[in-house]
Amino acid sequence: PQGCYAVSCVDCSVSFPGDDYRKHTSCISEAERYEKTIYRGPRKNDPNAAKNKKLSPQEAWVALIADSAAAAPQSLKGYMDQIASLDNVPRKEKQFRNFTANSLRLRGPSGTKIVDEIWKFLSKLREEQRAEREAAQKLQKQQEEEEKAAAAEQKKESDESQNNDSDSTQSSTTKIKTSTQLSAKEIKKVVKKVLKKTPGHQMKFKKLRKEVQSKMALVKNDAMKKDLQKLMKQEITADSNKKLRLDG
Repeated sequence: PQGCYAVSCVDCSVSFPGDDYRKHTSCISEAERYEKTIYRGPRKNDPNAAKNKKLSPQEAWVALIADSAAAAPQSLKGYMDQIASLDNVPRKEKQFRNFTANSLRLRGPSGTKIVDEIWKFLSKLREEQRAEREAAQKLQKQQEEEEKAAAAEQKKESDESQNNDSDSTQSSTTKIKTSTQLSAKEIKKVVKKVLKKTPGHQMKFKKLRKEVQSKMALVKNDAMKKDLQKLMKQEITADSNKKLRLDG
């Protein structure tokens, strides 16, 4: 307003010198306004906190008008400054045209043309902002989906790794358990089964020992080799039916 050094907001009582008031397009929340002294601010971890900060359609429209003055062509800049200083500027076209024509005293064909240019300029600016907002939302959604997919893939890999470790541990445990519980009776049984499948039922002792060790799923180390070899010789030598014989 001409002749005023500063203006104050009736809601928050903040003073704005010069034209600074034009940037003050949003103010205190309804909770702050009506709760006054008992208002304690937004709750921590409130899932609706972000939603509460979202501008209403009218607040977004007023903010658009305030920002449009800087981007307006020179022929409209003065009009945009005047509109930005007004309250309750309508968002719908018909009401906006009537409001602007009456408030700025734009009459006749020339006035109608100016109102047309103002509306087209604001409509274009609003569509650009809407497109930018939708693009940002789309990008955010895409990033969230990618993060979610990456987290799911990471969890899957982690689960598979744990399962593999569990299987490996279980397999190793089984081998160790078997190797520490060598049964002479089982060894004799496996020896007979291996020889039965060979031509002439004969096999070199070293090869026989390896076959038995493999069939019994025993760990492969020097200690097992010696223990198994010892037990095999004992069983073959002690065979009462003489079905097993160690040559040489």
